[in-house]
Amino acid sequence: MKYKITSNEAEVCILQEGAMLTSLLKNSTEYLWQGDEEHWSGQAPICFPIVGMLPNNKGTAFGEKCVMKRHGVARINPFELKEQSKNSIAFIQKSSEETRMAFPFDYELEVKYTLVGSTVSVEYLVKNTGKKKMPFVIGGHPAFNCPLDENEKFEDYKVAFDKALDGGYLRPDHHSGLINIENRFDDFYGESEIAMRHNLFEEKDAMIFDSIAPKSATLIGPRGKGIKIEYQDMANLLIWSACGNADFVALEPWTGISNCSDETNEIEKKRGMTILEPNEQAGFKYKITMI
Repeated sequence: MKYKITSNEAEVCILQEGAMLTSLLKNSTEYLWQGDEEHWSGQAPICFPIVGMLPNNKGTAFGEKCVMKRHGVARINPFELKEQSKNSIAFIQKSSEETRMAFPFDYELEVKYTLVGSTVSVEYLVKNTGKKKMPFVIGGHPAFNCPLDENEKFEDYKVAFDKALDGGYLRPDHHSGLINIENRFDDFYGESEIAMRHNLFEEKDAMIFDSIAPKSATLIGPRGKGIKIEYQDMANLLIWSACGNADFVALEPWTGISNCSDETNEIEKKRGMTILEPNEQAGFKYKITMI
């Protein structure tokens, strides 16, 4: 089922299945990628309790066996509507027999969207409802139309940061999704913007800016129209587009990253993990502004 929240400037649609953004509309412009079978059928899945991939989709968490495909269990299991107002909506997913088969922990994941003006805030609240420690990472995966207007092209756009990049970036293997931590790229070191071009992504997958210093990134076009994403609670930002000259750019704020070559299959020891004690909870937030 699809729900809508509105402000005096914009409207946002959210699909209950996956608690996923499905439309960001302002002044008759659709900012969110609408998905297609040729490039990528997704739009803005929620990544939990892993982001990216595990080796052969398998791992352990405090000795418990986990079997999860890319980006975990949240996006493929049901959410319930928790509350709704004109400009805000919240969904909740509770662990179930299905989620425990992949991730053997009890949890509640609340996802809340609030629209004020042209800005939608995305809030995640994770609670450990079980009796044992629970590790997780979480992340957003929203993709945005690029270009946004007719008579523009992908190469007219850039991603501009609020400060210079100072740590290089990583790449996941295009097929396995895993990261060779020894291969760090520094071609944008010291730069505060990246010009978009399709060959940044063809057979190269995402650029992973881990422990990123900038805390906002703006996908901006030649007429000043674009998307700004602010991610103070997230340590990492991914920039991705699909092969085959796809007309979108995904800006993905994550608390962790995919499995790295210097890590074991022990999920609790991976980069960026949050460990919750029983009855403990943790919240994370980022914002998307339509410009």
